[in-house]
Amino acid sequence: MAEDGAGQNDPDPSDPSTAPEGAPPTAVRVRPGTLSDAHAAAALHAGQISQGFLSVLGPRFLDRLYRRISLDPDSFLIMGESQGTTVGFIAGSTDVGGLYRSFLVRDGAVAALHSCRHLASQWRRVAETLRHGSGGAGTGRGAELLAVAVDGSCQGKGAGRSLVAAFLAEVSARGGDAAHVVVGAENTVAVALYRRAGFEDVERFELHPGTESLLMQWDRDPAT
Repeated sequence: MAEDGAGQNDPDPSDPSTAPEGAPPTAVRVRPGTLSDAHAAAALHAGQISQGFLSVLGPRFLDRLYRRISLDPDSFLIMGESQGTTVGFIAGSTDVGGLYRSFLVRDGAVAALHSCRHLASQWRRVAETLRHGSGGAGTGRGAELLAVAVDGSCQGKGAGRSLVAAFLAEVSARGGDAAHVVVGAENTVAVALYRRAGFEDVERFELHPGTESLLMQWDRDPAT
């Protein structure tokens, strides 16, 4: 479902520490995503998230995935725009298990039909992803950050930081006081982005055999 399982994010999310010296920040306007944004989110995912198995499943699968996220009451899309152009998105859910079930029931057959050849080679990862979140290693508290992607023209200029901040604001607006993300342990840019936003390292584990993942947790300061 989500990249490499409930929140593995393997794009190169924007982080100010990666910007060339003197590069100006990108003015990004964030807004809630809707059903009409699903195609743009799918295109960004396919174009910017090269690792993980979801991109391999193809644009039609991704399009149905983000349609379901936008329709699910416990999940959400947030879009980033610059000069009227969509340049990024972030997706989250306060009930990933419910989102999985809804996707399988409502979209599973059509999505599988579009991606049957790729699913045949990725079935182990699909099973590992669906098992994730049912408890055990890599289980975090609160809402889950499912995926984030930023167009290459805006990477390294603060767009990713704006999207993560908007994600945490949405979690708070929904009454949540905690969130987590599972990210590839070697994805140092993404890890740095989340640390800057207040996420802390919790656990290293193998979501998929041979690939080390990092569970990171954010908890709202009770004083705020």
